[in-house]
Amino acid sequence: MSATILSNITSFEYEPDITTDNGRDGITAYQFSIVGSFSALSSNFALDQDVFGAPDQPPGIFKVVRRNMSHIAGDTSTGLYRLQVSSEGGTGDNSLYVLETSYQYQKEIISGIQTLNPNTSNFSQFPLQYILEFLSPSVTITTNSRQESVADVQERAKRIVFTLEPQIIRDKPPSTPNRIIDGPGIDVNNVYIVGSSVENAGGLFRVRASASRGSVEIVL
Repeated sequence: MSATILSNITSFEYEPDITTDNGRDGITAYQFSIVGSFSALSSNFALDQDVFGAPDQPPGIFKVVRRNMSHIAGDTSTGLYRLQVSSEGGTGDNSLYVLETSYQYQKEIISGIQTLNPNTSNFSQFPLQYILEFLSPSVTITTNSRQESVADVQERAKRIVFTLEPQIIRDKPPSTPNRIIDGPGIDVNNVYIVGSSVENAGGLFRVRASASRGSVEIVL
């Protein structure tokens, strides 16, 4: 437990309760507490302010993301207060990331055309409905960046999801010499971004991107 001296604090002093938490997404959370007067704590370590010179501060750029101040001794005007500071940041290393993989169930009812006896003068055409049913793989990457951009993370998510195969349950009925089916099937090679985001994480940015593989073919 930290010891608090109630006298001779004209500005603020650091307490020894320092915590550093390194996340798998490459963003470090750094927390510490200081004690001092209300005016001193109110004018230091404002939200989004750079943190520097604090004890055992990890390398990199850190900014304040949360602050919690409490009155601990004396009266409210001249007494002692404690400020708990939470900051985030680091040096930036996007080789560290969190990867989530899932399969999304897809089902589409398709309207097509079937042609009977296509190679004869007596061919006939009829409307046809069939079902496309498959599991589409998706990946989500969460990592860090020094820039407010998701382009690199989106490309990485697309590369990873392309290594996963869609699981086909029902595809377009196959054509035969006597019966041709016209209509879209399942495009197993279509890789696309389904979502992305950028979050300010103190001195760095936390970036996410989700990509999927497999969709209904687009017939032009």
